[in-house]
Amino acid sequence: MKEENRRITKQELQKIYNVDRTTIEVWVKNYDLPMIVISSHSKYIRENDLINWENSMIMNNKLLDILEV
Repeated sequence: MKEENRRITKQELQKIYNVDRTTIEVWVKNYDLPMIVISSHSKYIRENDLINWENSMIMNNKLLDILEV
């Protein structure tokens, strides 16, 4: 059974989207990517939150814009 609210680290996001950490930080700041900050070296996002964020970006026609950054 798939764990629905799996935590995805910032490093995993970088691999998923093939971007650097600065790009992830821009998404958090400018596109409201809901990262959870535990410490300066520990950041993650819940899988469901990521899916919801992606869907909202698609609905607002912004997903392609951020992937081109």
